[in-house]
Formats: sequence, structure tokens, C-alpha cells
Amino acid sequence: MLKLRKIWLKINPRQYAQTKKNYYSLKWRSRNLLLLSIVVILSFSISLAAITSYNIVKGLLLDSLKEQVLLKTHQGQDDIDNWLAIRKTEIKTLANSLVVRSMDWSVMEPYLQSEVTRLQTFLLMALATPDGTLINTQGTRPNVKDREFFQRSMAGETIAADPIIGRTNKQLQIQISSPIPAETGTKPAGVLMGGIPINRVVEVISNLRQGKGSYAFALNSQGIPIAHPNRELIGTREKVGQSFLKSPNPRLVEITQQMVAKRTNIELAQLDGKWSYVAYTPLREANWSVALIVPQENIESPLQALNLLATVLGGLLVVGLIGAWRQMQLYEQIRDRALISSQQAQQLSKTLKELQNTQAQLIHTEKMSSLGQLVAGVAHEINNPANFIHANLNHASVYTEGILDLLKLYEQTYPNPTPEISDRAQDLDIEFLAEDLPKLMTSMQVGTKRIREIVLSLRNFSRLDEADMKFVDIHEGLDNTLMILNRRLIATPNQSEIQIIKKYGDLPLVECYAGQLNQVFMNVLMNAIDALEEAGQKLSLEDIKTNSNQIKIQTQIDESNHDAIVQIYDNGIGMSEDVKQRVFDHMFTTKPVGKGIGLGMAIAYQIVVDKHTGTIEVDSTPGCGTEFTIRIPLTSKN
Repeated sequence: MLKLRKIWLKINPRQYAQTKKNYYSLKWRSRNLLLLSIVVILSFSISLAAITSYNIVKGLLLDSLKEQVLLKTHQGQDDIDNWLAIRKTEIKTLANSLVVRSMDWSVMEPYLQSEVTRLQTFLLMALATPDGTLINTQGTRPNVKDREFFQRSMAGETIAADPIIGRTNKQLQIQISSPIPAETGTKPAGVLMGGIPINRVVEVISNLRQGKGSYAFALNSQGIPIAHPNRELIGTREKVGQSFLKSPNPRLVEITQQMVAKRTNIELAQLDGKWSYVAYTPLREANWSVALIVPQENIESPLQALNLLATVLGGLLVVGLIGAWRQMQLYEQIRDRALISSQQAQQLSKTLKELQNTQAQLIHTEKMSSLGQLVAGVAHEINNPANFIHANLNHASVYTEGILDLLKLYEQTYPNPTPEISDRAQDLDIEFLAEDLPKLMTSMQVGTKRIREIVLSLRNFSRLDEADMKFVDIHEGLDNTLMILNRRLIATPNQSEIQIIKKYGDLPLVECYAGQLNQVFMNVLMNAIDALEEAGQKLSLEDIKTNSNQIKIQTQIDESNHDAIVQIYDNGIGMSEDVKQRVFDHMFTTKPVGKGIGLGMAIAYQIVVDKHTGTIEVDSTPGCGTEFTIRIPLTSKN
């Protein structure tokens, strides 16, 4: 049989060669088809992951930029609210004075004239009787029974009404009014009104900007502009300004409806023929709203760098696909190209992981930068009035003691007061006031001191001025972090108090990035608190009362390695072995949607290991608690 086959092959060599060629050609095409399918599936997966990551990063960055515009709008709103609050306090104080409560205009007029001159803010002041008759310091006597300020103040409110053109001075003004308490009964004896020009509101709105082409405006409760760059929209006494609710632009009407309804938001809308972001927020002290219009390109211009990065990565992906296809064509001819392709795939996977780490770090940096600026700004704004109050309380205490001493001297010198003074002293309970007033001043001083301590902790925690490595006290960072988290440590109806047990060792100053290390402590402590709260949800009310939630913080020095060691332990629910292995992975979280995104512990790992060449380890047993051990070199090795 073999001899016959050899003879047949010699007779038909061409037919045999063609059969062999077809066999290997079919095998080559099948292998190419398989490789092509693998490349297509891999490319689709990588593209989907890249597009998803791009959209997430772009959305987070855009949200951050929009929050900055909304924060700017809140600053303008706060300026106007603070100004109105002071004016309302001034009118309310005058309305409760003995001169005004006398309701005697002959006595009130010179007093109010002097207050107009002293305050230098009000155009006029006026008294309105319950029947609506108004007598003002300019001598006119109109009837204001139909005015908003009169009706609401007779109902007991101190208000800043919608700006109107004054009937007396013909100027656009804000009417601040307050009820005048009656000697008997609950109905006010009348209304004290003060008219102030709207110049301050116009000034704040004019200065409210966010880049080129931006502008701001303010609307009253009816959607009518009260401050706007276009003065024609505000209106005059002859022609009342038109409400934006009647605008031919439907988007402007929708936004105005939201502003009238006292909503806060930022929306993209087409106004005046171009797309702009509209950030709006209501005032607290008046039924008005403030809006800031920012051109779309002003906000989205920082996204160009991200778009460029996405284009470059897309180009790299296309180049990679072309290279893979070329490798597939040469697969049967050049075997060693398979090894190169494998190495390229590994490098691409490594690059993708590095890109994900970089994206997470960018998100964290942007978030912490914005949060740090916000915290520092709020701390600065709180610090000034708190220091002002704290400083004045010392003088107020001295003044109070002087007045009480003078009152005692009067009682000793004139032991037999008139019946009117005796009745008044009995009504006021002078003995109780003399005993309680010093306690009240002391309590206020303790409160302002607590505010100053919290502000100092916020400023120390943010550490915006410490971008480089510095020698800092780690214990101070831990204490500042605990003070910021103090609200979550106190007891609630469904959760027992979390006890903080500190065992601080004798640590020297450690060279580190203080702000970033504070963020590590914050992430670890917040996870500990979450674990304790989750454990508390599984207990009954009796168990909650008896269960002692604890977080232990211990610091010490490792003399052999010259490291500072920080150990944070909680007796919460603990971790399973699978969770413990993945706790430092990016985007891994066991928390429900909306409560965590899986970046906290991953960022903490990067800060400790990459930035400080230290280590962070976790030891946990389900149901027995968790302990994080952080090691930081006393002196930087970088």
C-alpha cells in the first residue's frame, strides 16, 4: 500500500501540493478569524472602559466648575442678606424703643430725624397707624394701607418688601418695616418704616462676575428685575418693569419660575442668542433671588485639556488596532511577533492602570483643593465676626458689672423708690437679672471661645499653605480631624456615643505633607465611624445603650526603622478576608450607592506609600473590629 501511494504521488505531485496548500490556507484563515474576533472584543472592551472613564472624569470636573459658579452666586447673596439683616435689626430696635412705642409723633419726629442722620442709610422714616395713615420725616401723609410692608408688619413680621418707587421722593427704594409692640394685647400699635435706596443691591450685582461676558441680576417676588445691567428692564414710575415670567424666551420663563419659587440651581440655557450657564439662589432676608449668567465657554474651557487627552488616547487606540491587525497578518510568517504583541498588551494594561490611578488622583486633588479653599474661606469669614463678638463680650461684661454696681449703689442711697420704680423693678425681676446676667455673659464667652477653637481646627486641617513637606505634629492633625468629625461621635436616638481613647506616645515632629496626611486620618476615621454605625443598626435599643462603641488611637516610635506608627482601631463589624484583600483597590467599596465611590482608602494608600514611602496595613476579623496601622518615616526618604 505504501509503495502504491508513493507511485501515485509521483504521478500526481501537483494535485497533492494543491491539497496541502488548501489545507494550511484554511487553517490560517480560521486562526486569523479567531484572532480577529479576540482583537475586536478586546478593542470594544477597552474603548467602553475608556469612554466610561472619560465621561465620569468629565462629569466630575464639570460639576466642580459649576459648583464654583454657584458658590460665587452665594457670595453675592450673602452680601445682600447681611446688609438687609443689619437694616432690619436697626428698624426693629427703633420700633421697640420707648420713644417710638409712645406713638406720639411730636416726640418721635425729632428722634427719627436724628436716627436718619446718624445711620446715614435711610432716606426717611415713617410711622403708620393701624388705619394705614403714614407720617414720615419728610412731612407727607400718604395712606399705605395697600402697601405690602404695612400689611405684613401689622401681621407681626419685620420685612424687607419688594423695591418700589417712593410716593414721596420718587426714588426706587426698599421699605424696611417692623411692628411697634402695643402696651396691651397682641396686635401691633402701628408700623415703623424706613426707606433705603437700592444702591447697595445694585453695587453687589454689578460686582458679581465670573469671567468675560458674565453678568448678574436680581428679581423680586414677582419676577421683575430690581437690579440689572440693562436699566431699561427695571422700569420707572411712569412705566413699571415687565416680569421675566412674561418673557418670549421659554427657558428664561422656566428659570424665573424656579427663582420665584425660591429654588437654588445652575442650568444651561440659551439667552440673548448664545448658550450660558445660569446660577441662581434666593435671599434669606427678602423674597428675592439673585442670578449669575456665565457664558458656556467660560466654564467649559478647562475641559479642553481633557478632550485633548481623550483624542490622544483615541489616536493611540487606533494605532494599537492597526498594529494588532498587522501582527495578525504576519502571524504565520513571523512567530516572534507574538511575543512583542504580548508585551505590548501588558504595557497597555499597565498604562491603563496608571491612567486610572492618575484620574483618581486628579479627582482627589481637585476635590481637596476646592474643599480646602471652601473650608479656609468659611473659617476666615467665621473667624472675623467671632473675634469681634469675643472681644466685645469682655467690654460688655465690664459694662454690665458697672451698671449692676451702680444699680446696687442707687438701692443703697435711695432705699425708698417711687411706686412706679418699684412696680417696674418687680416686673423686671431685678434680683434675678443681676444674678443671671453675669452668668449669661460668661456662657457667651465660652461659646465664642469654642467657635474660635473650631475655626482654628478647620484652618489647621485644610493647611492650604503647606504644599511642600514640613515638620509637623501628627497629634495636632489627629486632634483637628477628630474635632471636625465631632458631630458624628455624639450619641443619637439610634446610636450610642462613640468613645475616643487616645494613647499618644512621645513623637517628635515628622516630615510630611501635612494636609494630605490629615486626609488619610480623615478617611480611616470615617470608615471606622461607618463601621460602628452599621454595627449599631443590627442591635436593639437595649443593646445600643449597653454597647460601648470605641475608637482607639495609639501612636509610638519604631526605633529600629525610625518610623512614626499610628494605629487606629474600632470595635465595629470588621471585614471579611475578601474585603480586606481589596480594601485599597480603586473604585472598590462596600457602601451603598451615593455614600461612597471607592476612592477614599485607595487615595490614602497612595498618600502613605507613594508620597511618604511608608506603609499602611489592615488587620480585621468579622464581628471583632478593624485596626489600621500607618507607618511614616520621621524624615522623608524622597
